[in-house]
Amino acid sequence: MLRTIFCLIASLGILLSHASVAAPSPQLQSKAWVLFDRLTNTTLTSKNADEKLNPGNTTALMVLYTVEQAIHNKEIQRDTKITVSNLALSLPALNAARFYVEPNKQMTVFELQQAVAVMAANDAAIALAEFVGKSVDGFVEKMNQHAKQLGMNNTHYVSPIGTHDPQQYTTANDILILADALLNDCPALNSVWTTKMLTNGVLRHKNSNALLWRTDSIKGLHSSEHQLKSWDSVAYYSRDFIESQTRFSRELIGVSLGAKSAALNADDTMRLISWGSDNYKTLLLYSAGEAVDRIPVALTNNAKVRVGVKENIYATLARDAILQEGVNGFSAKIKRMDPLVAPILEGDIIGTLTVTFNGKEVAQTDLIAQHDVQRSSFWRRTLQRIKAIFGME
Repeated sequence: MLRTIFCLIASLGILLSHASVAAPSPQLQSKAWVLFDRLTNTTLTSKNADEKLNPGNTTALMVLYTVEQAIHNKEIQRDTKITVSNLALSLPALNAARFYVEPNKQMTVFELQQAVAVMAANDAAIALAEFVGKSVDGFVEKMNQHAKQLGMNNTHYVSPIGTHDPQQYTTANDILILADALLNDCPALNSVWTTKMLTNGVLRHKNSNALLWRTDSIKGLHSSEHQLKSWDSVAYYSRDFIESQTRFSRELIGVSLGAKSAALNADDTMRLISWGSDNYKTLLLYSAGEAVDRIPVALTNNAKVRVGVKENIYATLARDAILQEGVNGFSAKIKRMDPLVAPILEGDIIGTLTVTFNGKEVAQTDLIAQHDVQRSSFWRRTLQRIKAIFGME
């Protein structure tokens, strides 16, 4: 681990003596925001993240999640054709985002999902709600069930589209939970988030997420306005890195709610993402399969078992803190499961590894045996016990 950290600090290209205190959080004009590192489940900064706000058309994200769960549970199929009803065309407000589906036209579930994902199309959202939930109210009930299951404790829906009803509310933290769930549980949508243009056969619609045109590192997820009064964005930033010959992605989710214009919303969200990528660093502490230590095993011929980690272990820390403390800021402690007695099988849990930085725990994981260790013969074990009794070991 120390070699990896040393190489990282050197690669930053800044002298340790020039390191300053941690950069202050960005000052944005949105009502609420939160920035989250997905790889280490670390919140980097937030403001008013638990304040209940009107979700506007971020309801589209829960519409997509609810539809994906119905597909997963085999309640519907992605290629099923839906006849778009007059309700889907008439229910949304006149100035709401629309895909402009023709009345009584058939579209597949996936085509309607694309319209919701790309431009938060209200008519497509209502069409999906009627089909999946058997009624709009039935679908809203499913939306609230999923919100509860995900732990979105400060969210409640009364409609699959934006509304001024005070009983429809959410928070920046809850939208973060939903965005993370969409990325984890709904891989079929990964290519949809970055679709820049979509056509209904007559009109071409541009993706409402302006950040897609600012940098290729933005991979989605959502940007919308509600009644030309409030603009919201959920940005997913992903950039690949290679450290110690291991490739991994730096992944951030930024949620900003309640900006007063599309331009302010885009600027706020990009400033949030840039602040996180510039001022925090995700470190690869241990690679999957890397040998961490060799631990003696009782009832063997003085054998030792190599232990390592099953998956890559990361930590997200303030960049300036890393530069200031360097390798000396890190400490790793192994707690073994005693007594450690043969036989041991490859993959057995041997103990835990805890990594601290400046005395604060930043990562903890199980240590796994990397090979089998066989028990020695009865006579050798007897000899070892005798030596132990007389202090001869």
